Amino acid sequence: MKKRRTALALLVILTLVLSSLLSACSSNGGNNNKAEEGGANVPANQPANQPADEPANTPANNANSEPQEESKEPVTLKFTYWGSPQEKTALEQATKKFTEKYPWITVEPIHIPEADYDAKITAMVAGNESPDLGYMHGELADPWQNEGKFVNLFELLDKDTELKREDFLDYIWFKASDDFAYGISTAGEMFGLFYNKDLFDAAKAAYPPAKPEEAWTWDEFVEVAKKLTLDKNGKNASEEGFDPKNIKQYGVSFETWWGPVQAQVVNNEGEWITKDGKFGFSQPEATEAIQRMADLINVHHVAPSPVQAKSIPSQAVALQSKLVAMSMHGQWINLDLGAAKVNYDIGVLPKMKRSVPMGTSGLSVIYKSSPHIEEAWMLTKFLENPEGSIDLYKGGLWMPTMTKWYTDPALVAQWAENNPAHPAGFKDAMMNNLLNNAVPSAPYYVKNFSKINAITFAEIDAVMLGKKTAAEAMKEAEAKVLPEIQGRYDAP
Repeated sequence: MKKRRTALALLVILTLVLSSLLSACSSNGGNNNKAEEGGANVPANQPANQPADEPANTPANNANSEPQEESKEPVTLKFTYWGSPQEKTALEQATKKFTEKYPWITVEPIHIPEADYDAKITAMVAGNESPDLGYMHGELADPWQNEGKFVNLFELLDKDTELKREDFLDYIWFKASDDFAYGISTAGEMFGLFYNKDLFDAAKAAYPPAKPEEAWTWDEFVEVAKKLTLDKNGKNASEEGFDPKNIKQYGVSFETWWGPVQAQVVNNEGEWITKDGKFGFSQPEATEAIQRMADLINVHHVAPSPVQAKSIPSQAVALQSKLVAMSMHGQWINLDLGAAKVNYDIGVLPKMKRSVPMGTSGLSVIYKSSPHIEEAWMLTKFLENPEGSIDLYKGGLWMPTMTKWYTDPALVAQWAENNPAHPAGFKDAMMNNLLNNAVPSAPYYVKNFSKINAITFAEIDAVMLGKKTAAEAMKEAEAKVLPEIQGRYDAP
């Protein structure tokens, strides 16, 4: 009996000692086990009464409090793009910021002059040296998406935990169908009426309206352009004795590629290719708009011809040097006008039947051949968010594709206020106008756009030179375009 009691006493003592040892182990090292079991992620040696999201008050524990990035295989993304020296610098800085955020991903930015871009990128793809992602022109992107070269961005977006389709402006997707987006607009872009305020002040002319509902009629616009067109003797185009062969200052200028021309056709409620598969540019709404633009050159003598325009380096230079008073041009020239500190502002395009902003842009794509599609999507998202490349937006080159950057006052202030690239009229004429009224340009929805564009504008060039009327030229173009029409991506 005594032996049993003695044994029992020893057993109790051993139990107490073992319990003490286990308690000590739990105090010193047990937190690691709790983390593995799904408990609070408390670093080892953190005081028990300290909240898990606050660092311990010792240098050693501070070093261990930040979550460690799991080891990842290094990835290099080949990214191709075009752009001005300012755009090149801004994009290089943006990709460096991306690598700072995601250290295992290195970006190899490849700048290609825009005039050479399609030829160079075609050679790269043909030589099995495709980039992972990059810019594309709509003319080349359309046939390539038919060949299955691009990833469906909607699939990536719909799986994304940070973004959804509703976060973006409606028109900015290049879609082969409602569920397949082969590209996203690199930026928000549109056309407006840029003007040199000094020349308007000298002519005592009213500035162009910035609000769409107050847009000049086409006839009002022509009359102002006449007053601002001066010959070498100082007479304007509305005065008797004006010399149209010796003009020193034009009232307006525009380029004659598809963008500025289609913007006016859209304002006259015309279409390029109709939803029922017809050549809309041969219909009255379109030919009237095209003819009015040509008449600015050949009838009213208020705009330089395509031949004369070749001596002008750019629309921004034309405004800056006071060769022209107004330019119907793209939003991106805010970059050059702001950098040169030109005394300028922006109005909406003159209306025909309406004045609406036609959204346009090059597109950004991810190549299906890329072995790093997930990382390419991460870079695409980063560049679409102005936070990653704010200088491109604040400097005037780009407008956002994400809705909140138009509607959140704090975000708007970061890019569209208090800088020389966004004058007083910008918000009404461009920012709010694009947000509320944008319609897409042809590359977003016209199939086989490249061939249709080339045929159409071979004839429009003759109209701008005064060799044919718009009705004649578009009738001739129709016979060549009809066999190339493959429909529209947005047609029912």
